[in-house]
Amino acid sequence: MLTAGTSRVDITPPLGIHMRGYFQERTASTVHDPLHARSFVLEDNGSAVAVAVCDVIGIDRKYLDQARTLIADTTELPPERVMIACTHTHTGPQTGDDEYTQWLWRRIADGVRIAWQAREPAQVGCAGASEERLVFNRRYRMADGTVQTNPGIGNTDVIEPAGPIDPEVGVMVLRGADGKTIGLLGNYALHYVGIPDDYTAISADYFGFFSTLIQRMRAESFVAALSNGASGDINNVDVLGGVSPHNDRYQHCERAGAIVAANAFWAWNEADFTGDAPLAGALAEVTLDPQLPATEDELAKAGEIEERLESGERVRMGERSFLRRIRRFEEEPPAARDTLVQALRVGDLAIVGAPGEFFVELGLEIKRRSPFAQTMVVELANDSVGYIPTLRAFE
Repeated sequence: MLTAGTSRVDITPPLGIHMRGYFQERTASTVHDPLHARSFVLEDNGSAVAVAVCDVIGIDRKYLDQARTLIADTTELPPERVMIACTHTHTGPQTGDDEYTQWLWRRIADGVRIAWQAREPAQVGCAGASEERLVFNRRYRMADGTVQTNPGIGNTDVIEPAGPIDPEVGVMVLRGADGKTIGLLGNYALHYVGIPDDYTAISADYFGFFSTLIQRMRAESFVAALSNGASGDINNVDVLGGVSPHNDRYQHCERAGAIVAANAFWAWNEADFTGDAPLAGALAEVTLDPQLPATEDELAKAGEIEERLESGERVRMGERSFLRRIRRFEEEPPAARDTLVQALRVGDLAIVGAPGEFFVELGLEIKRRSPFAQTMVVELANDSVGYIPTLRAFE
């Protein structure tokens, strides 16, 4: 008999904590909306899987390994059956060797343990819908033959997007024997939406709005989470459209959450539910080769970008990112890195975990090859290694 449990635990950090996601130093001055870790556990005849989705930009593997170990020690969930992923909100805390992160990984483990304890007889349903209005590939081919990330709305040198999008909104819904909803796990490949000019307010971004609004649409209270799909090269900026939506009071952030929630609601009502869903999971370690040291040409380009910044000249986001990486490589030469890839099965649904900001083409290819009726690709799962591009994009 299938059983399922869910939980939602608050992981909002204290004010004053360092924040990640922009190119300037920031510390949290207020909280617009709280951050959560939302957990989903399914068990059937001794076989179980769990997924936790956290409102954080990313967490390194060593902390999440500790969380999975604690979960395994206190439940019947083996580490290879537990996926812990981050939404990649850019208005959350920095994580690392600090007091907050030490508390955070234990808090995540607590959430999964609470969901395990809350199990009840359940059915599961999976389905998908399509929403193209919100997503744009943020890499563009330019008139000079280069490819630029975020070239700016209305840039007349833009020729075309350099890659596709993935508009699928996937859902896994859990409901109890009484028909009431236990939880909903959504999946959508959109980097983040962004917030007003007050970059020092803690916020879960559109992922948080999604959770609130899907419950309102259903007129029920349950645990709802939106995991981030393969969105390393996807954002919400319509460069060719020439218009930036109003978002000074989180209007567009809320609108994005509502549109994705509406599609999840549509898919939900198309889903077939069953109490017979085979559960399985696998976790594999892979070694990433070190990136090559910076070349003389790259060092020279970094110096030129730095001079432009110091003179007050406009510098694109991609150039700032390039400069930051080159300077980091100078301080600490790149080394090989061990990380994790994962796949879970819930009946006809596959949930695939990638350890960084996965480019959309890779997610689409996984879905194309998947033998399952529904496949969710979840990025920033079990680790945070940075961008994972295609070989072509890397070059």
